[in-house]
Amino acid sequence: MKGRHRPLGPVLLVFALAALLRIVLAAREDLWADELFSLAVATGHSLEHPAATAMPALGDFVEPAGAVSPLVFRRYLEHDAPPAGPARVIRAGLLSDTSPPLYYLALSAWTRAIGTGDFELHGLSVAWSLATLPLIWLLGHRLGGAPEALIGCALFAVAPVSLYYSVEARMYAMLWFCSALAAWLTLRLHDRGGTGTLALWTLASAAGLLTHYFFAFVWAACVAWLVLRPGRCSRPRLAAGLALALLAIGPWYLQVPGSLGHWRITGHWLDGLPPPARLLSAPLTLGWGLLSSRGVWGGAKAADAVAAGVVAATGLAWAIRGRHEMLDGGRDLLWLWVIAACTGPVAFDLLRGTSTSLIGRYALAGMPAGMLLIALALGSLPVRMAIGALCVLLAAWAPGLRTIFGSGMRAGEPYRQVATEVGAWATPDDLVLVHAIPSGVLGISRYLDADVPVAAWVGQLGRRRVPEDLNALLEGRARVALIRIHDVGEPAPEEAWLRSHADLVREERRAGAAVLYFALPSTRR
Repeated sequence: MKGRHRPLGPVLLVFALAALLRIVLAAREDLWADELFSLAVATGHSLEHPAATAMPALGDFVEPAGAVSPLVFRRYLEHDAPPAGPARVIRAGLLSDTSPPLYYLALSAWTRAIGTGDFELHGLSVAWSLATLPLIWLLGHRLGGAPEALIGCALFAVAPVSLYYSVEARMYAMLWFCSALAAWLTLRLHDRGGTGTLALWTLASAAGLLTHYFFAFVWAACVAWLVLRPGRCSRPRLAAGLALALLAIGPWYLQVPGSLGHWRITGHWLDGLPPPARLLSAPLTLGWGLLSSRGVWGGAKAADAVAAGVVAATGLAWAIRGRHEMLDGGRDLLWLWVIAACTGPVAFDLLRGTSTSLIGRYALAGMPAGMLLIALALGSLPVRMAIGALCVLLAAWAPGLRTIFGSGMRAGEPYRQVATEVGAWATPDDLVLVHAIPSGVLGISRYLDADVPVAAWVGQLGRRRVPEDLNALLEGRARVALIRIHDVGEPAPEEAWLRSHADLVREERRAGAAVLYFALPSTRR
């Protein structure tokens, strides 16, 4: 593909399209458990600590013994008056999560400024995603030219994986920004050197390492590339920048070993090493997940096969036509970047005995590099062939995009739908019993319009007893709705007891939720 001018008009159109798609999607999407968790931590509330160590004065979640108004649970998703400061946000993250604090601090400031609604919460990720687009352009222009930069931006704008996680109220979009910024500054250090660029590279490195631990894999690729190809950045200067970045993150990382040893409600959900065959295939699976039409949002197998065929054919054509160019001019940095992002989780699993390599989002730091590699491959083709391949790839992504925009819920967790239906059914004399982890309880309460009694049953906390707690909760009640959602596999003895001691009137299942409506014997009223 020829032509190296700067097509500013098309780039602005792509940016406008990216913004429009993300704003529309952000306005349609409800929250799921992980996003509710993000909001709780950002407002200074710990959710996953042991019950015995909860400090209500510092906003820690407490499982009420009895039924309470949904407003009691909603307060964990709101800023206090006065709002929690950075120290309390960091404390909440240390108690409840294993992620670094920078995203939560950014989300705390963001929500204090514009609010804690669903759209506002998604808005921060949209902003980070859109901020990544200019970096995609700069990288594409540096490694290929204006056409490749434009293609890379277009792919990033409409790819299903990019759109889906661009509105996720987690740190992934911020991770893209940090990864792309670190890569661009790495190339700039090589090309021009300079104290200012080195200072920015150091800041970007520290920011990435304080956003997500798996940024370390991308960062290692950048460091290794600069060591091998220092260009105008001498190795002693690189070592100085490296040392400063490590000093900046040191206070947090010194706490990591102790933090990893804390008990958390969902602290063991990734335990267990995958079988050897899955570990070996994980880098390829994770790599394809960066470009796939299918994912946690759904999608069509046939369309995904077409997309895979286009990517494979384009890559093969690139290798045949210009294999000497695949690694030249800094393009080897992209390969190191995406390989590190996709093999890092495997190395982590081997070290920790976990299964992160089976979860696609843990390789998301490599997604911008994946889009750029496809853009460079398409740019190596004749114009008509490149346009045809691009159109087929976009068409293959269409079923995934349709699923994303048509769902309204994330990760199969229909909090709003369930809460709306149960709220229309329940009266103040009934009970809504939520079997979930704390973020699941908060999700139902957030979308429950009716002020009806809600009781939390968080099995992992070990505070509830059958039948004692049920007898107390059901005293004087005529009906009870049991909601099971995001319980992380925790058994529900209260369900078995209700099935034996009450009349099951109706049972409904919606995606990842189950709702059971019971009528209680008249002797309990």
